[in-house]
Amino acid sequence: MMQSALLKDLNPAQQEAVQNTEGPVLVLAGAGSGKTRVLTYRIAYIIGNDLARPEEILAVTFTNKAANEMKWRVEKLLNISVQQLWIGTFHSISARILHREAKLAGYQSNFTIYDTTDQENLIKRIMEHLNLSREKITPRYVQYVISEAKNKLIDAKKYNKTAADFKSKQIAKIFFQYEVSLRRNNAFDFDDLIIKPIEIFTDHPEVLKKYQKKFRYILVDEYQDTNKAQYYWIKLLAQKHRNLCVVGDEDQSIYRWRGADIGNILNFEQDYAKCKVVRLEQNYRSTQTILSAANAVVSYNMNRLGKNLWSEQGTGEPIRILQAQDEMHEGALAAQIIQEETLTNGYSLNDMVILYRTNAQSRALEEQLRRAGLPYTIVGGTKFYDRKEIKDILAYLKLLVNPNDSVSLQRIINFPTRGIGDTTLKSLNDYAFKHQLSLYEAIFQIDDIPNIRPGSVRAIKTFSENIQEFRDQLNELNAYQITEGVINKFGLKAIYEQDDNVENEGRIENINELLNGLQFFVSNNPHRESLQNYLDEISLLTDIDRWDPEKPSVTLMTLHSAKGLEFPVVLITGLENGLLPLSRNNEEIEQQEEERRLFYVGMTRAKKKLYLLHARLRHRFSNDEFGMTYSSIPSPFLREIPGEFIREEPSKHEDVYSSKMRRVREKKTGIYPHLEELPDENSEFKIGQYVHHDVFGKGQILGVDSSRIGTKITIQFEKAGIKKLIAEYARLSIGD
Repeated sequence: MMQSALLKDLNPAQQEAVQNTEGPVLVLAGAGSGKTRVLTYRIAYIIGNDLARPEEILAVTFTNKAANEMKWRVEKLLNISVQQLWIGTFHSISARILHREAKLAGYQSNFTIYDTTDQENLIKRIMEHLNLSREKITPRYVQYVISEAKNKLIDAKKYNKTAADFKSKQIAKIFFQYEVSLRRNNAFDFDDLIIKPIEIFTDHPEVLKKYQKKFRYILVDEYQDTNKAQYYWIKLLAQKHRNLCVVGDEDQSIYRWRGADIGNILNFEQDYAKCKVVRLEQNYRSTQTILSAANAVVSYNMNRLGKNLWSEQGTGEPIRILQAQDEMHEGALAAQIIQEETLTNGYSLNDMVILYRTNAQSRALEEQLRRAGLPYTIVGGTKFYDRKEIKDILAYLKLLVNPNDSVSLQRIINFPTRGIGDTTLKSLNDYAFKHQLSLYEAIFQIDDIPNIRPGSVRAIKTFSENIQEFRDQLNELNAYQITEGVINKFGLKAIYEQDDNVENEGRIENINELLNGLQFFVSNNPHRESLQNYLDEISLLTDIDRWDPEKPSVTLMTLHSAKGLEFPVVLITGLENGLLPLSRNNEEIEQQEEERRLFYVGMTRAKKKLYLLHARLRHRFSNDEFGMTYSSIPSPFLREIPGEFIREEPSKHEDVYSSKMRRVREKKTGIYPHLEELPDENSEFKIGQYVHHDVFGKGQILGVDSSRIGTKITIQFEKAGIKKLIAEYARLSIGD
């Protein structure tokens, strides 16, 4: 009964994905094909047919919002509570494991999770203690290098062994001290949340066996975006039962820049013997015109397993391409489209989204939307929890839970001002560094630290007493009560009430919003209302988790942020070579393919209508105070859309590009056929030639082939190794 009741809501491919519960399963889920439904019904099917209890199922999602939605759907399907289900992001599940097993890694369970800002602040202090200049090596760059290393399972010792040049050797020193400081501060960074459980599983096989036995079924969403560490994390946990189901779409792999490895999904069948592969190709979101155009574009990529999306949503309207004179005109066109869709076609503002490749593009769009009187919401702007007034309060809260958190203590020890100056702070930090103490531990030895004024000593003692007073109440008061007390005791809202201005009014509103959020958290988590649980939750929030899709406003976001979302009307802006594809990403084939996948993701967000905008001129920042205006070339991706799916609409300015596009399509109509790569005899580049590249340096050509996307050149570079580049974009010079 349970089986038939669940399966009747699914199409045949979805049923197959749900019913194949035993052994490894790869579900290739095209855009809009119902992958969330498959994951939800699979969990319900396993529980409903008594194959496992909720606590024996591990489901990994890429946002907390998706996890909560899936849990709610399962409960609705089964009409039972599944609160014991292990469902969440990689980071939230790992944090849960670490709270149980932290001692095995040399940490306490009340650890702090450092965000990027916290990491950079810690690195700054380390560089100061090591007397390293921040001019040539910035803390942000060091943080990036360390994060990249950790995602590849390279720790400080391994990194030090491979450090060959001066810069990497300096980073190796910082890396080592960074790890020491994290442990001293009882803090993990985001990468540690994945790395540390792997270390515990490796060093303590009995712990790994416990979790392997526990999780009878493992499900992973967005598998195409997993990195090396996450891949290994999954592989370890799935070894015993091998009931691993991964859902993903190689055509939507867009996070290579942060370590995602598309090879994880491409090679899944080789990694897991006797793997079952299910393709979900029926799209429930978009019109067939949008899907056919998107299929045509992504078919130009070589690194894909292949699928062909189809829809029963009807043919729909053609895709509209508009050329603007510049970015301001582009914004005006976007505003005009939105007004037309709301006033004439009956769409609401929250039915529409404007997508762009880089955050910098939003400025001109915002200006034109404001002029048109159109309300908008930016996803991915200044994050709520990154605002100064909020970070100050959170620093107090983090210190209460984890007094060893020196980064948080450093931030608020003299905020609001209490007479503890930079000289005193330096003395405290130097003493802590010398005696291998946390900053909080050094405070309790304040009488032993020389050259600190009596007034500062008294202020520090009063501060530490007040902190301890709240720490004594952690087990008695919930997160809201503690936070309200801290705000009042330390005057964290009162400081902004002293001066009546717009900025301070905004800060007060944000603090009140924080308290509202805390009330909501406490009321909805009756058994997890502690301050530790609250800090864990907000540390792992993403921009999308806070976004309200019901708010009556136009949404603005980057193409990366739009992953997993859908809108009736989508506008993609900045479709110019150098912007989409981004200039630094369009030389190597792998990079250009990712940029094409990004465009594909943007196209497949659209349900009914898709607008593609590009500008003839675009103002770019330069060292000159006023920047420069550059002539733009339309994105090569536009040429990959078959003409039958497009309606080009010249703006009030002469549309030179449209006529050029029509001439191209007179020769090529329909979906472009796959062309075999052949030696390009007409190319100026020849096998054996030496060439020079601005970034990769000197190299020798190993191969020259024609392909659908240009002349592909394979080059053996002396330092960078073998690279495959597209000649039209690579800016190569011939000769020694």
